[in-house]
Amino acid sequence: MASIKIRNTSVCTAMMLVLPYFAVAQEAARQASDIQDAPDTTQEDSTRSLGTVVVKATKRDESLVDVPITITAITSQEIEQRGITRAADFLSSIPNVAFIEDNAGEAYINIRGQTSVRNSDPNVALVIDGVTLSSVKPFNQDLFDIEQIEVLKGPQSALYGRNAAAGAIVITTKKPGDTIEGNIEAGASSWDTYRLSGGVGGPISDTLKFNIAGAYRETDGPFTNTTTGEKVHRFKTLNGRARLIFEPNEELSIDFRIGGHNSDGGSIAYNAQVVGVPLGDFDGLALNANEPNMPFVSNVRGLFDEDFIDATLNVSYDFGFATLNLITGANDLEQYYAGDTAPYLPDTGAAGATVNEYGYEDTNISQEIRLTSRDEGRFRWQVGAYYLKFERTQTTRFSVDNLGTLPSSRGSILPPSDTHPTTSFGRPVFDTESIAPFASIQYDISDRLHLDVAGRYDIEERSIRETAPDIVNPVTGASYNTCVALTGQTFSECTASTTFRQFEPKVSLAYDLAEDVNLYASYGEGFKSGGFNPIGGREALINAALDAGLTADSVYVQDGYDKEVSTSYEIGAKARLFDNRLSINAAAFSTKIEGAQQFEFYPTVGIQATISIDEVEIRGFDVDFHALLPSNTEIFGAYGYTDSEITSFPGNPGLEGNVAPGAFEYTLNLGATQTFGLANGFEIVPRVEYNRYGPILWDVANTSGTRRNEIGLLDARLSLRKDDRWSVSVWGKNITDEEYFQEVVPLLGFFTVNYRGPTESYGIEARYTF
Repeated sequence: MASIKIRNTSVCTAMMLVLPYFAVAQEAARQASDIQDAPDTTQEDSTRSLGTVVVKATKRDESLVDVPITITAITSQEIEQRGITRAADFLSSIPNVAFIEDNAGEAYINIRGQTSVRNSDPNVALVIDGVTLSSVKPFNQDLFDIEQIEVLKGPQSALYGRNAAAGAIVITTKKPGDTIEGNIEAGASSWDTYRLSGGVGGPISDTLKFNIAGAYRETDGPFTNTTTGEKVHRFKTLNGRARLIFEPNEELSIDFRIGGHNSDGGSIAYNAQVVGVPLGDFDGLALNANEPNMPFVSNVRGLFDEDFIDATLNVSYDFGFATLNLITGANDLEQYYAGDTAPYLPDTGAAGATVNEYGYEDTNISQEIRLTSRDEGRFRWQVGAYYLKFERTQTTRFSVDNLGTLPSSRGSILPPSDTHPTTSFGRPVFDTESIAPFASIQYDISDRLHLDVAGRYDIEERSIRETAPDIVNPVTGASYNTCVALTGQTFSECTASTTFRQFEPKVSLAYDLAEDVNLYASYGEGFKSGGFNPIGGREALINAALDAGLTADSVYVQDGYDKEVSTSYEIGAKARLFDNRLSINAAAFSTKIEGAQQFEFYPTVGIQATISIDEVEIRGFDVDFHALLPSNTEIFGAYGYTDSEITSFPGNPGLEGNVAPGAFEYTLNLGATQTFGLANGFEIVPRVEYNRYGPILWDVANTSGTRRNEIGLLDARLSLRKDDRWSVSVWGKNITDEEYFQEVVPLLGFFTVNYRGPTESYGIEARYTF
């Protein structure tokens, strides 16, 4: 299997690769049945169904089919059966979702064409046990001891607030039960990858329960630097979580959770394409986002280090007529990553050769108070308020590359006498303070017609302070503090602040066409706050443009960028048919975004900036199904299509009509699985899944040569399990060894930095539940 190479694999061809799994499993089941009269689950069982899924999307427990939102819900059983251990494992198969990650702690989740970009807030709320993360940085960690994952599409700002314009991801960790239970799982796979996770929980007394869980993973990754021998995607992480639930009576519950992780590895492991510089299979004649076969040749070993700790306290009290929730969250993130500077060539000691370092120190405190009525009755309601205090210190340092190494010290300016003298330095401090009252009602107009109305009013104050020392840079002769050097302001004046306000309503009307068939229509608005680019960055870009013979008008980056507001309409349908053996969900949507935020990077002046596009229009649809056939084979699939266009951009009218970047034109998912009964309680479960991703563009200019064509990835899994107590699985990912760039960052029209997607990999894992 490892030697098979397929390009542009059709769905039919991909499915044929794994059909033998099903044939072998079926024959084994029949032989076992003949020998020891084991149950043959390949025969029709009219009592089987897909089951009922209860979700927390509206912050109360409801059946998935009744909620007027497009939701993908993944239960704990499915998490185990699919081998989900990372965010990419489930986001990659959801229609109209793009998940982009690298090994330097960056991750972006784009839903239905609404993008999340570097140095800007996410457009998708990330909620873990009721607490919304203020940053996507700590989200992309190993998943363990998870009860359920829900991916909500469309504007969720009315319920989840800031940064939920495109949707929300709601993760619920496992709560301890009434008996001591636990699990342990271990695995090994390609690239010297090893993983160990486990958890245990249960009662300490009649009123106190506990849960402890953890995970460890390390990998070398698929790629090696040919210059240094470094495993550029190497990564190691240790995660832990502890939880206590105190319930002294039926009314009061106190739920405390604390967790964190430490991660380290390689960093800034990108390939660079520069017109005129051939490398590997890239001929250098023109940019080519579809030629990923390039070696890593940087002369500097990258470094990544991250520590994260968070704690939540959820106190709930049932008054009878309603339940009061007080949810407090606090977390702290320290992240550092560093490596060679683009274009990542072996240029130690060359003129202009530098290394670059980035540091983030985030602190976050949030508080939500919520009063929720009982689930019974025609009229249900919810009122509350949310508060957030978030501070980020972001350090950027460029230093001379004299030795092909990174500086030994971090976070300070290194003098000319140092082996790595500092050429540029920035340390802006960003402060965010937000308060948002919210309310929602659900009213059953009749037994079949249901109305949901929700609204939130966000008030968010943002400020920036440039704290880089005001001392002379010997390289430039000006202050290291870019604000002082370029704007003429004094050190104390290098600050700015503003307040953003936005009301985010959502209205949904749902009609029960039948008991398990629901039609709905909704209108919603989403909000993502504006912010600041480095003070003085615009002046630096104007100076660079003038030096290049351009005009100041060619620079459309501002020192600040406006809020992003989206307006969305959606119609959809959900159906559970044939005694819940067939599930179908479909929705069509139309979204207009004002102030769409996009990332721009200007390496010649070291500026990473966010810009605002005045208007973007997006239209599309998504559909998914899950069927349990008479043979008890489960087949599933999904398709999503997005058409996006920049419709107004006075800052650069020549870009109007371009495709908005960061979203696949379409996504396709197809798969099948079946459980075959063997003797003595054994079961064998093959599973195959194929995902195809349509073309994608990466910048507002739609730079020539940066359009990545469609790609197809095929995964397969074969599990042997017994009595739901233990299982052993073998699996393969990208088993046709598709080569592709996972991300492309266009720069200056003739230059890109690109992150390679993982090659084929295979592994084995074992799980025991007690």
